[in-house]
Amino acid sequence: MKKLFLKSSIALATLTLCSGAFASQYPNLPEAIAGSGTGALVGDTLYVGLGSGSDLFYSLNLKEKDAKWEAVPAFPGGKRNQAVAAGVDGKLFVFGGFQNTEVADNQTAKDAYSYNPADKKWEKLVTRSPFGPSAGTSVTTHNGKIYFFGGVNQNIWDGLFQDAKAAGKEGKGKVFDKYFDMSAEDFLFNSIVTSYEPKTNHWANQGYFPYGGRAGAAFAVVDGKFVVANGELKAGLRTDTTEVGTLGDKGIEWKAMQKLPAPEGDKYQEGIAAVMSGISHGTYLVTGGANFPGVAENYKKGVNDHRKAKASKTFRSEVYALDMKTGSWKIVGKLPVGTAGAVSATYGDKVIIAGGQATGKKALTDVRTMSYDGKTLTIE
Repeated sequence: MKKLFLKSSIALATLTLCSGAFASQYPNLPEAIAGSGTGALVGDTLYVGLGSGSDLFYSLNLKEKDAKWEAVPAFPGGKRNQAVAAGVDGKLFVFGGFQNTEVADNQTAKDAYSYNPADKKWEKLVTRSPFGPSAGTSVTTHNGKIYFFGGVNQNIWDGLFQDAKAAGKEGKGKVFDKYFDMSAEDFLFNSIVTSYEPKTNHWANQGYFPYGGRAGAAFAVVDGKFVVANGELKAGLRTDTTEVGTLGDKGIEWKAMQKLPAPEGDKYQEGIAAVMSGISHGTYLVTGGANFPGVAENYKKGVNDHRKAKASKTFRSEVYALDMKTGSWKIVGKLPVGTAGAVSATYGDKVIIAGGQATGKKALTDVRTMSYDGKTLTIE
């Protein structure tokens, strides 16, 4: 295995890129999961599916040498994008997302399903999510519960596509113009954090997130605390902030941490959304995602519609590492290619990144791992 050693001028960390015929530890996905799919780890098995107009799921036994992706029974909820998934109690749970319906395209779903690897069967759960999860919702697990953060406002999102359908080809442009010209506050992204406990089939309100609703944020439990990094505030506009939450008797209490640093050569940090994240050797890593450079600056000047900034959607490659003691970030390296919306999962001391989308809306089948020991970032 060949290795290329580079020095990051920002983080002073060593980056190891493994190349060659056997560089990747795991095989590529059998089909592209183009940035709107979902997945989760259940024991030693990684599940990836949906997105790209598909109802398929695939599984990979990470513990098995020379393992190959295997198709699991088709998802019974139909084709959908941006569903969320989590592994709890030996099962895969899938919630929400949006899909085309008779009413209109891209309508949000409130249903929930579980997949049991033991009998390879899906089951529709006798429940529904109170606040989605809709497009842009993020999930994490903690002590047998699944926590849901952010996501678009369902009424606004569904109504947008219903109004566009009613307006027809000639009128739908005006519908989207009005939508993009709204302020971040008027998008009303979800600010209520909820949890679901599969064991009791119970949803709970975990409190209000006081820093504004987000979509596509990084969301994880790190050292027993909840961490939210960046995300979208409205269509095209990101935030560069990070928050940490402590779970108590009355839900999660939040406080601000340091912002994400600007990449080398950029005037400022635009913020990122649709990122990948995980924990390696105790350090929380966030990478990839996409943004529109220049939109944040234009928004401060009163230009709400991100399209007027004439900014190109940029797929990011920077890898950020969080120091939980100081609440500060540093850039420790880069992915080989800018990627957004891939499925990510922590397995051992590595973060697995599967699929996603790259520049030019290129759908990826790559499966990579990254690890960071405090000095060296290794990407395979």
